[in-house]
Amino acid sequence: MYRKIISLVCLLGLPLAACDSGSPPAASGQLEEVAPVLEGVWQRAEIVVEGGHDAGSHLVDVQPSLYIFSKTHYALAAVEGFTPRAFLGEEPTDADRGRALIPYAGEMGTYAVEGDKLKLKPMVAKDPAAMQSAQGSEFAIVWDGIEVWLNTTAPDGGTVKTRLTRVDDDVRLATEGARRLAGVWRRAEMIVGSGPDAGPHSDDMQPGYYIFTPRAFVGTYVSAFAPRPPLGNNPTDDAWGKNYTSFVSFGGTYALRDGVLILRGAVSANPGNMQGRPFQSINVQWEGEDVWFIYTNAAGIENRTRLVRVPD
Repeated sequence: MYRKIISLVCLLGLPLAACDSGSPPAASGQLEEVAPVLEGVWQRAEIVVEGGHDAGSHLVDVQPSLYIFSKTHYALAAVEGFTPRAFLGEEPTDADRGRALIPYAGEMGTYAVEGDKLKLKPMVAKDPAAMQSAQGSEFAIVWDGIEVWLNTTAPDGGTVKTRLTRVDDDVRLATEGARRLAGVWRRAEMIVGSGPDAGPHSDDMQPGYYIFTPRAFVGTYVSAFAPRPPLGNNPTDDAWGKNYTSFVSFGGTYALRDGVLILRGAVSANPGNMQGRPFQSINVQWEGEDVWFIYTNAAGIENRTRLVRVPD
């Protein structure tokens, strides 16, 4: 019976008990505690703001978010603030796009846990300046059972505390294709089927990454083939909107069956992609250890993107 309990705990990935089912219980009758880890899929459950007009504890008005931590990489896609964003119209202006992008946080990079500190170093981010900074960002980590608080100092000097709760990511529910796709990937090459950028691109590919777990994903990348200009101090809505056009960031759940990838967005830089509808189908084609994402746009033009696995 003891071995069955241990096996179930290990299968569910609960970080509270030792998982050596071949060993007898400790002499004291207690299971040895295992230090909690960030690796996995998380979402914001509560935000406590100390000071300012948003001061207080926020639960029901916390906006959609998704965090993924692999062994050494992280991905973040989240709507900041406590009010849903308006959908973009049929022909949004740069200012409209900017107002949608300003309260959105999207980045991917590497992370390190040093004592009670979490240090993030983005490789691709909404703000071009963040991709060039050597400093990154830092949070204090406070574990609360199987949940975790990430605490930081706001620009006004107050403290913002964010409680993350794990998202179910049971590998048993993943397809064989999803298990193969799990990991960290870099956009290494794109073949554009038509238009001014038609043809293959590799040397001019801008930073872009995906993280796939057995059931969840986050993708963040710069879709243009030239670096984005810096935004400068106090950028306007228009400036953010121009930055928006080549910045792509979204996360949610996915299914990969019979070589077809279906992404379902839970959070996205584009508010219109957060309505629960699946994105366009993507054909998946493996080439050795690399994988091609092949998709056809509304005009019938095929575009192909090659992803290479990133050591993790």
